[in-house]
Amino acid sequence: MDMQLVAEGFQFPEGPIAMNDGSVILTEIKAQRLTRVTPDGTKTTVVETGGGPNGAAIGPDGAIYITN
Repeated sequence: MDMQLVAEGFQFPEGPIAMNDGSVILTEIKAQRLTRVTPDGTKTTVVETGGGPNGAAIGPDGAIYITN
């Protein structure tokens, strides 16, 4: 299996969600935020959550739910 580094510099990432558009949404515990990473490596803050988000999932309603 070939692997490729797409992005780096995260602050304790966990809880990845693979999105239909090829991006990945993950929690950053230390940075206290939810981040989207696109296939080209672009990182965008989705929301600053406060606390230490460590898990995320998409519910049946399409909303993203975050645990702390």
